[in-house]
Formats: sequence, C-alpha cells, structure tokens
Amino acid sequence: MQDRATDNTAVPEGLSTRQAARRQRMLDAALRLLEVRDYERISVREVAESASVALATLYHYFPSKEQLFAEALVQWASSLGASVTTRPLVGSTPARRVEEALLRSVRAFERRPQLARLIGRLEMSEDPFARDVLARLDAVTTDVYLDLLTDLPHDEAVRIVRVLDSVLDSSLRAWSSGRSTIRDVRRALSDAVALVLPQRGGTGLGELGEMRALQP
Repeated sequence: MQDRATDNTAVPEGLSTRQAARRQRMLDAALRLLEVRDYERISVREVAESASVALATLYHYFPSKEQLFAEALVQWASSLGASVTTRPLVGSTPARRVEEALLRSVRAFERRPQLARLIGRLEMSEDPFARDVLARLDAVTTDVYLDLLTDLPHDEAVRIVRVLDSVLDSSLRAWSSGRSTIRDVRRALSDAVALVLPQRGGTGLGELGEMRALQP
C-alpha cells in the first residue's frame, strides 16, 4: 500500500543499544505516571526520577515536556496494532472489523482518560515537534484501519478512515471534557461506520459497540 509510514515508533538514528534502552525507560516512566495523573500534574523531574536518570539526561533526549509525552503517546497508540495482531478482529465484514478496531481504541481511552486529554492539549500546542509527533500518532492508527479496508480502492479507504478518525477525535474530546458519555462515543462511531460503509455491513446504532464494550 502506498503512502504508508513504515515505522512510526522507530528510535532516532544514532542511538546505541544502551541509549535506546535509557530512552525507553523514560517513555515507560512517562506513561506510568500518565496512567494515574493528568499531564499538567506531572513534572519532568518526576519522570526522570521514575526512570532513574538525571534531569539533564532526560532533557538531552526530550528537550521539552510536550515532546516527551507526545512521544510516549505515539508509543502507547502503537499498541492498537499489536492488539489486532494478538486478538484478531472477529467481524464478518470490513465495516464490522473497522468498527471493532475503533471501539478497541475507545476502550483503551476509557481506561486512560488522561491520554485523551493529552491529545487535546497537544493539538493546541505551538511546538512544531509536538505537531510532528501527532502526525505520526495519526499514521499509527490510520495504518491499522486501512489494513482492514484493503478490498476498497486506496484513495476511497483513506477518505473513509479520515472521516472515522475525525468522528473518533471529536467524540473523545467531548467525552474527556465531560460533555458526553463513553456510550455516546461508541454510538457515534457505530453510526459513522454505518453512514460511510452502508453497503458493507456497518451495524449502526451502537449495537456492536455495546457488545464490545462488555469485553475486556
């Protein structure tokens, strides 16, 4: 498939094995802290201490707090592809499988609402690096969804995924800010799949969403 990112979570070139492991410890520490507290309540010093590195060392790898957490977010998002590989989607049509993948994403955010709020913050950032990382974040998830629509022309599949991504993004933003419920998010995605893939097995009305929500 053309115009696809080959490795959205690759370690920057030039790092030794030891340096890559140190960088990974910092990203892991950032994610651990983000699972229990919002971005604004976490200090860079806490991340450094949790990763057992000096504060200056952390800043050598990640010049800003936004860059550190943006990279951690991309790494976390890559777990969606791993989830699809280890727990294959069971939908009988591409539309149902796309819907199931989207709802897995929702389930992951439901467990970690801090990450949804972080995405909203990074989208407002003026840091060029943060914007670049968000583009890679989008590529990570887009690749997963596109792989489920290989029976469609590539350009059409890309347009469909962009629409569904927009619905997911806006729905998560409303939920993470307290303006809607997670059930609203699932229903919006199911309805969107039914609209953009009406002849390909979209369920609509959140039926599959409600069923998947009960699964771990």
